[in-house]
Amino acid sequence: MLEYIILLFGVFVTSWSSILIRWMGAVHPLVISFYRLFFSAVVILPFVISRPNLRRQSFSRDNTLFYVLAGFFLALHFFTWIKSLQLTTVGNSIFLESTHPVFALILSYFVLKERSTILTMGGIILAMAGMYLIVAGNFGKNPSSVTGDLLAIVSAFCLAAYLLIARAFAKKISLLPYLLQVYSAAAAITFLLIIFLRINPATMPAASWFYLILLALGPNLIGHSLLNRASRKMPVYLVNLAMQGEAVLATVYAALLLKEFPPTNFYFGSILILIAVSFIFWNKK
Repeated sequence: MLEYIILLFGVFVTSWSSILIRWMGAVHPLVISFYRLFFSAVVILPFVISRPNLRRQSFSRDNTLFYVLAGFFLALHFFTWIKSLQLTTVGNSIFLESTHPVFALILSYFVLKERSTILTMGGIILAMAGMYLIVAGNFGKNPSSVTGDLLAIVSAFCLAAYLLIARAFAKKISLLPYLLQVYSAAAAITFLLIIFLRINPATMPAASWFYLILLALGPNLIGHSLLNRASRKMPVYLVNLAMQGEAVLATVYAALLLKEFPPTNFYFGSILILIAVSFIFWNKK
């Protein structure tokens, strides 16, 4: 029971990401991504270096390429999702980003050669129909919303790729050294992009810095770390299923705090996506 409570608490903390990002205003998504990852890595570092066994795992050069690849997909996931939140509604962004289990199944088929059942394929088709219903309402009305919706879908793909890589290391390295390596790699990749694009990472209003620190310490450090921990303690599909609650919570927050009330087609599309995900998890069970 305790593990499920910890998992649900992780989902609750993570669900505040979208609201905190919207409250930051027009801060560049790469800057938000960098500090979100950097602050999290800085907080984890003392806990790792103070314990010899964790320190050895953290500074080992084994599997460096895979850590960098996982960091790349994590950095791209954060960037595309944060940018999507700045272009479309919280509801659209969070629900489309929550389709990552669908992309995970598709990637598993092509990368791991895992065959899908008819039930799973039906779930994927249903999820695609749900995504179309959500996105279609923006076509021809607001081009920036279309871009935001598409970025949310790209974000879902990147998260699925990241989880696919991360899953392979669940039993090879302890949680804190793993998080330190991946967060550090993702922060370094993001910082290189900031330098290349000549973005000033220090120019931000005081309120944005406050929300950024909350984002790094709350949804990223506590939320994502608890979700990673849960994936080591229970079946991954249960963790993914619980993460669908983030979409519902974030949409409720947006309605209450940002006055963003989704149109009717959003509800129909969201219902199809949730049904599709349940199909997939029922098949896994």
